[in-house]
Amino acid sequence: MKYLDILERKLGRKATKVEIEAFTVMWSEHCGYSHTKGYIRKLPKVGTGGNAGVVTLDDYHFLAFKIESHNHPSAIEPYNGAATGVGGIIRDVLAMGARPTAILDSLHMDRVIEGIIEGIADYGNSIGVPTVGGELRISRFYKHNPLVNVMAVGVGRHEHLIPSKASRPGQVIVIFGGATGRDGIHGASFASEDLTGEKATKLSIQVGDPFAEKLLIEAFLEMVEKGLVEGAQDLGAGGVLSATSELVARAGLGAVVHLDRVPLREPDMTPLEILISESQERMAVVTSPEKAQEVIKIAKKHLLFADVVAEVTDTGRYVAMYNDEVIMDVPAKLLEEAPEEEIYEYEPTPIPKFRWIRFKDVNAREVFERYDYMVGTDTVILPGLGPAVMRLKGTGIGYSLSVHSRADLAVQDPYWGAFITVLESIRKTLSVGAKPLGITDGINYPDPDVEPMGLAAQMRGLKDACEFAGVGVASGNASLYNTYKGKGIPPTLIIGMVGKVENLNLPRPEKGPIYAVGFPDFELSREKDFWREIANIVAQGCLVISKSDYRNVRTLKETFKEHGFDIHYKPPLHEPVHQMLLVLGEVKTNLPKRKIGYLI
Repeated sequence: MKYLDILERKLGRKATKVEIEAFTVMWSEHCGYSHTKGYIRKLPKVGTGGNAGVVTLDDYHFLAFKIESHNHPSAIEPYNGAATGVGGIIRDVLAMGARPTAILDSLHMDRVIEGIIEGIADYGNSIGVPTVGGELRISRFYKHNPLVNVMAVGVGRHEHLIPSKASRPGQVIVIFGGATGRDGIHGASFASEDLTGEKATKLSIQVGDPFAEKLLIEAFLEMVEKGLVEGAQDLGAGGVLSATSELVARAGLGAVVHLDRVPLREPDMTPLEILISESQERMAVVTSPEKAQEVIKIAKKHLLFADVVAEVTDTGRYVAMYNDEVIMDVPAKLLEEAPEEEIYEYEPTPIPKFRWIRFKDVNAREVFERYDYMVGTDTVILPGLGPAVMRLKGTGIGYSLSVHSRADLAVQDPYWGAFITVLESIRKTLSVGAKPLGITDGINYPDPDVEPMGLAAQMRGLKDACEFAGVGVASGNASLYNTYKGKGIPPTLIIGMVGKVENLNLPRPEKGPIYAVGFPDFELSREKDFWREIANIVAQGCLVISKSDYRNVRTLKETFKEHGFDIHYKPPLHEPVHQMLLVLGEVKTNLPKRKIGYLI
């Protein structure tokens, strides 16, 4: 165990075998954020934190959203790795009291890996949540370490917003969902090391059951509607241990956890295995004792397992028991306080002259057409034309959602790679008439022990860009050690962004001229004027396309063809970082414009 000496110093004694295993999980990079917590603390924030970020949409509704990675599992077992990535992030949004409404995926790989695509499609399509967009980046950079990042968004009513913690002693914790098996044991530890590490086996990979997830979604929302849920947590990395300890530690409370009450599908599991199993489709609900039987009744009505597994105490101790025997007794807070690694100060340098490092020009429609992006009938803008836009039924408003990254820049300069990614995400959000509300950041990085300054530069770039834009971070995820035999990926920061759409009468493709509008190069001093002009152009009813590379257009061409149009244009010349748009239709603008083709 990496931090054993620190653990034993804080305990004031030798750690037991169970404690070593438990803290190996909870203090892993995946659960403990040892290398990134100090940087994340400095980011400008927005909204309410918890299992997912929450921002206000209107007087009655909130948006819950978060991005999460499943890189290591997808490299070893593509189908289940990707599928359970979808399931996990859906439950994070659900735990806030929101109905999951949309999924986006950001995929970086050296070729289209069928297992990953099938895993996302099979899981997403089965649970009835549309996969409405994303990005597909094909590059040799990701030959051994594919990146599978999934963003989920949900909508809830303010009175149903659920805290991610217990609130008082005497409450109980019900665990409900699928039965617990040995799948995914040490998954969190495996996701925190090089892919050639000793835990890199299929035994560390969770196995998904989307049909159980659908039942779990409906059961949980019924509990919320009936006022039975006083706190909630998804069971993901770290399983029962992580979920129950986080619920009480965040409130300064303790818990007594009865592992013999956890419903099992493998009856010979040891107490430790029950404690750290990462079996999927499970959730922990904090409720009052008098409400617990109603919670269990609803779970069983939806054909799910459920039992009261823990009592909340005022001791501050986390006590795990099995058949009246104490398995572990430690301070609950200690489980949450993973040691923090040193963070570094990075001083930005002027933006460099970037060279082109192009991703392969692929037709992403061949991938996203395998996803159901219309289920629920709230999808306003279909995939392929930029950010997705979803309507909020019965309100006249909607919200945009996008994922975006610039690893081609970050491999040359992590600071400016992160900075430009945020600026371009703002442009994309404005291009569909939306006002940016918040960011969820997907930090994907190689080995921070070998290249600490690259991580410092990336996080400083994210911080500075958020402050420049006036848009805060609501949630996020960090995936480090994306390396194979010591060789890593480029710093790959993925920005998930949501925005508010006041007017759903959005521009649609129409026959007419295509203009290149803006500048082929980049000057930071022009950026905010550029944003205002994007909003002005959209208000004129013109369709705006904002891309990083206008030579990489196979998906765009195929999308217009799907809408019954052919696009004929000469791609405008521009630098890797630019301030240029494609505008379809006659446009009045103060920016330089040049007719480059037609949509017919």
